[in-house]
Amino acid sequence: MEQRLTIQELLLLAEATVNYGLTIQAHEKWSALPPPYVIITIPELAFRFTKTPQAINDILLLLRAMGRAEPLDCNGHWKLKLTDIASSRKYEPAA
Repeated sequence: MEQRLTIQELLLLAEATVNYGLTIQAHEKWSALPPPYVIITIPELAFRFTKTPQAINDILLLLRAMGRAEPLDCNGHWKLKLTDIASSRKYEPAA
């Protein structure tokens, strides 16, 4: 049985989740400015960070409390908001 993550671990993984969202956003091709969010799933993050789905759910709940994520459905899809970071970066169109 896996132990629950500590607050420190949750915060580090929450930051890593936002960075992952920025990576997804950066690698997509946009015809205009990129949207201020990306859609992520619990299984995708569990695989990426080698954590249990429950641990990922805890991370997403922390991000939700911070106003950075919201659930889209009961199938593990979440909207990860990147507006704070995206608005502080200059937009450079894809070549």
